[in-house]
Amino acid sequence: MASCAGDCASVDRDLLVVKAIFFLFYSGTSCIYPYLTVYMQQQGLLASQIGVIKSGGKFISVFIRPALGSIADITGRAKTVAVLTVGVASALLFSVLFIPPVPAREQRHLAEANRSDTGDTQSWFSLTFWLFFWILFVSHGVLWGSVFQVEAATYQIIKKNQRGEFGRQRLFGSVGYALFGFLSGVAMDMYTHQTRPANPGNGTSPHFRGKESDYSVAFYMFLAFMVLSVVCLLALKDWSPARKGQSTGGFLKNLRRLLSQLNLIIVLFAVLLLGACDGASGTFLFLHLKNLGASQTVLGTYLFVKKAAEIPIYVISGWIIKKLGHEVVIGGGFVVYGLRFLLYSFVSNPWWAVAIDTLNSYQAVTTVAITQYASISAGDELQTVAQAIVATTFFSIGDPLGDLVGGQVFDQYGAVVLFRAFAVSCLIGCLLFYLLYVCNGKKEKSTEGDLHPVEENDTNDTLPPSGEDVTKMAALEPGAFLRGGSLSNRAGESIGHISLVRPQDQSE
Repeated sequence: MASCAGDCASVDRDLLVVKAIFFLFYSGTSCIYPYLTVYMQQQGLLASQIGVIKSGGKFISVFIRPALGSIADITGRAKTVAVLTVGVASALLFSVLFIPPVPAREQRHLAEANRSDTGDTQSWFSLTFWLFFWILFVSHGVLWGSVFQVEAATYQIIKKNQRGEFGRQRLFGSVGYALFGFLSGVAMDMYTHQTRPANPGNGTSPHFRGKESDYSVAFYMFLAFMVLSVVCLLALKDWSPARKGQSTGGFLKNLRRLLSQLNLIIVLFAVLLLGACDGASGTFLFLHLKNLGASQTVLGTYLFVKKAAEIPIYVISGWIIKKLGHEVVIGGGFVVYGLRFLLYSFVSNPWWAVAIDTLNSYQAVTTVAITQYASISAGDELQTVAQAIVATTFFSIGDPLGDLVGGQVFDQYGAVVLFRAFAVSCLIGCLLFYLLYVCNGKKEKSTEGDLHPVEENDTNDTLPPSGEDVTKMAALEPGAFLRGGSLSNRAGESIGHISLVRPQDQSE
């Protein structure tokens, strides 16, 4: 009994709620987000139209996510902002279920115009197109704007309570995504019904003639999980700093310091390119698999394997980053994406894609490395907006670029050309990232000789316990650059597993 009481006392209740939020939120989004592409195609839209619709919703996030992060940091009401964003966006996204399909005659005309490249804008910009565009335009940025707020809350709770690792919390999101991405696919196949043969599709539809999937069960699953996510957000203690907020002037000053870090800008460049890869694979792989005859169950199994593979990697992500360093882990993301794209181009059986995306496990450690890098780069005042900047770069700029470019290539040249082109782009992106990072690292080394040595007694107080997670350390000096796999003080002595190099004086 005493042992049980001790174990229960050692459980961090705040982190339990965080785990529940990650699980419920990603369980809900997995029910419909991965399937939106094939749902829109079933409603009569072309791949190029789908690319524009999805990219539009992601591009507006460029403004929505930083705005939400700024409001949360300035007002000190991050929890309230997160609850409202999840609630409003979930209601909007659920309404997509009721958008009518493109009429059969218009679908045939649109398909013929696309094949002949006549550019019939009247058929292209149909009512169905605009309804999808505007609803996803608003809801996408708002809904996913709540994710980085929960991530910022996680880092704040870990730092405050001096326990836990981000990867061990985030893995519950992958568990939910894997499990219910699969179950929702199975549920849709169970409710799939035969439709009238009079509806011929758009001429490029991957669905079997006279047969379409029933997506309503997935939308209702999504709504239930989002309601539970809001309940858990309300149960979570407010993670805003103790102060009531910061002045707008102080916030902008801190933001300028954050964005003046050249190494962080280089990492954000890599994040943008990785986001483009994610957009292209996430949007057009399912269209390709449907063209190969994949059922919803196959797609659900793909999602399960893809996300389940991340779970063990999240557990050891801290150890991997400590051994390799942030820049090596992030650069490795290009290699893995490139390999996946190359293998996709050879797929002739949809089940092969299931095996290929076990490689997606590496994305877990890449995600942790990027968010951890941003968290350490920012002080307590900018935790939410720092995660917003990372999320905006990946999901709101990079991801829609992949959608826009991929949609045109997919329609004109097909999936094989698309995937091989992105495989080559990944190789180029990897080389660019390393060149920029290494060149900047050499430049920064020249400033280390100007650092003022400090007395030994002054450094001892800053030494963290051996093996301590960097998220438990005090906020680093604003404007500091992070490099390599170790943390050093101003005298150049190693004190952890991140390298800290003080930049030149901002006033110079």
